Amino acid sequence: MLRDYLSSSFGDYFNLFLYILLGIALIEMALFLSVHIKTERLKRYAAAGAVALCLLLVRRGLISPDSRVALIELIHFAEYGILSLLIFYALKGKLSKWLACCWSVMLTTTVGMSDEGLQWLLSSRVGEFRDLAIDASGGLIGQLFLLLVIFPAGIKYKVSPRHIRSFFLGLALFILLGGLFIGQVQSGYWIEDNTIGRFKSHFTSSKLRQLQGERLRLWSQSPLLLREISGSEREPLWRMEDFYLTEARCHTRWRNQYEEEGDLYRAVKENLILTRFYRPYISLTHQQWERRRVQDYLKKAGKQMEQHYYSICFRYLYHLPRKSVYWLLVFSSAGLTFSLAFWWARGGRTKDL
Repeated sequence: MLRDYLSSSFGDYFNLFLYILLGIALIEMALFLSVHIKTERLKRYAAAGAVALCLLLVRRGLISPDSRVALIELIHFAEYGILSLLIFYALKGKLSKWLACCWSVMLTTTVGMSDEGLQWLLSSRVGEFRDLAIDASGGLIGQLFLLLVIFPAGIKYKVSPRHIRSFFLGLALFILLGGLFIGQVQSGYWIEDNTIGRFKSHFTSSKLRQLQGERLRLWSQSPLLLREISGSEREPLWRMEDFYLTEARCHTRWRNQYEEEGDLYRAVKENLILTRFYRPYISLTHQQWERRRVQDYLKKAGKQMEQHYYSICFRYLYHLPRKSVYWLLVFSSAGLTFSLAFWWARGGRTKDL
């Protein structure tokens, strides 16, 4: 809602508005550092520059190039950075600063996993590993700022065996949660087609063809579902994520965007994916292209159609090894960390960390 309001208010000046906000934030940060940093100035300003470089890398590598999407992602990044700082200050009186930082990053990332996992229950959303990486990066950079700039000389503290044990137990649980998130949300398959190219899906090629028949019967018999997917009625708040529906929407959105941009090669390729694997969606929502339109675009694209195509829909999906191998690796990593919890602290002595 905020993005839509700002976009409609500023129009063509929306990007300029974002850069002005960014500039104000940088000026405020510079003023804060100039007031706060009194000792070890060279070291701490260099550390602040390194943190700023990390911010630029996150902006370039994770944040969407679309300014309207980038606004939401930058807000998420800032929110999780602030959350990690709040967690740190809640823990630093009970733990060493190193452990407080580690716990802050883990808990912040866990909140991000919960947020993305919750989107399983939203029929129009999908959990995305890139969003989780943005959230986790916000927490991590927030902690780097604390350790390197705010507390540069105070990172060695006595740590009790009990605290070390609790940290490794928490890390083992964190590994299990991360394995569950990746295994359930991020796993997918390459779909290869001689005339299309390749794209990623949560389902195998044979499963996609099976789902076509199932969704055609389901959506044809249920007017409510048909109204929901066509957008003429508000969707229910809670419903398990229909990845088939989400994938169909993604390919349709990119097909239409490519058509608007005049990139007929990619538009036709996305349309081929839709007609071969997601026909129930485009036919029931009246978004199927007529044959004459397709032929005209094919003629204009010409020999370019012979090029191998790779769809950018769901690039974040990963083709994992066999499930048994994957879960063996996850549980082995968690088990090793669990055993470290007792091996490291078995002497009962206070340690430096």
